[in-house]
Amino acid sequence: MRSEFEDFVRKSARGISWVRAASRGVFLSRLPEWTYPQHAHAEIVGKMAERLSGARLCLLSQATTLTVRYRSTRDANLADGWQAGPSVISVTCEGFEESIGHTNGDRRIWNGETIESLIEGEDSVATFSLPPTDHSRRVQIWLPHNCPIELLEVSADSALEPDLQSDLPRWVHYGSSISHCEDAKTPLGVWPVDASRRLGLDIFSLAMGGCANLEQFAARTIRDRDFELLSLKLGINVVNSANMTSRTFVPAVHGFIDTIRERHQEVPILVISPVCCPAHENNPGPSETSPEGMVMGQPHSRHSWIGELTLRGIREILSQLVEQRAKTDPNIYYMDGLELFDEVEASTMPDGIHPDAAGYLRIADNFVERHPVEWLRRAK
Repeated sequence: MRSEFEDFVRKSARGISWVRAASRGVFLSRLPEWTYPQHAHAEIVGKMAERLSGARLCLLSQATTLTVRYRSTRDANLADGWQAGPSVISVTCEGFEESIGHTNGDRRIWNGETIESLIEGEDSVATFSLPPTDHSRRVQIWLPHNCPIELLEVSADSALEPDLQSDLPRWVHYGSSISHCEDAKTPLGVWPVDASRRLGLDIFSLAMGGCANLEQFAARTIRDRDFELLSLKLGINVVNSANMTSRTFVPAVHGFIDTIRERHQEVPILVISPVCCPAHENNPGPSETSPEGMVMGQPHSRHSWIGELTLRGIREILSQLVEQRAKTDPNIYYMDGLELFDEVEASTMPDGIHPDAAGYLRIADNFVERHPVEWLRRAK
């Protein structure tokens, strides 16, 4: 029975690269298995890839009662006091949407990048009552965006069949925690998810907290997928971790795009620069945290020749890079991140770098209203 369930999940999952058998059910990841050893801290990238932002099960059914049983693992970190909110399952179907949250799963306690303990909890059960129907319809189960889960069972009062067809353009989005949106209230509050539903797109999110450092395994993961539309939101973690300079960032961006273009020569690519982060607009990283919990940048060092990066500098570099590539690649576009979240909107960031739940929805609003029309038109 477990192998049958694994096959059912694999066929119905969207936004997922890897489904693997677990002790009682299945685990899911947005990155393929082969990528894990290629990250300097495999446990960190795994933690983020298994927080299932944008992932869902796509089904066809006449069901009016639908139940999802799972065991969540909610993270907390002693180093900075961060802890995941409730695990939330959302269901959408023909205009219906509902979200159910739980706090009864396992707790995984970190201290920086080291796991200190695992506190066992209980299974979570989310039961949804869908509107009556006389026909088979599309039902989407959106999985928790802020924690890994072992998916144990999906049941209903009518047959559930994987929805194998998508009539929507497939959109891959690559980004950092600001696109991962772990502080969104529900999986539907993740800004690329909200934008995709409003624009009529089938989202696959490779937005992961602490990542988006132009990892080549991510470029190859994107290259090897089938899709019609791509966006790359680049820059914030490169600055706040101070892990690149202008000397290394420019060729890394070119190399990332070149890898994708090996297989997708004509897919529209939208390069998005960072949203506003006041601490790093003119100050390089690495980030530090004030006693009040706000992000702070560094003063410029005496070694300006190394090409220290700031967000203002990143935006200029990406704008020029896209302009240069567009001379031979008519399917590449640039969007200034300040169009998504500017200095006025940034004043609502609780920690000076991450929007709150309302802020993520504001980014979605701005993206829907201000994305380059030609970028989307070419995919449809």
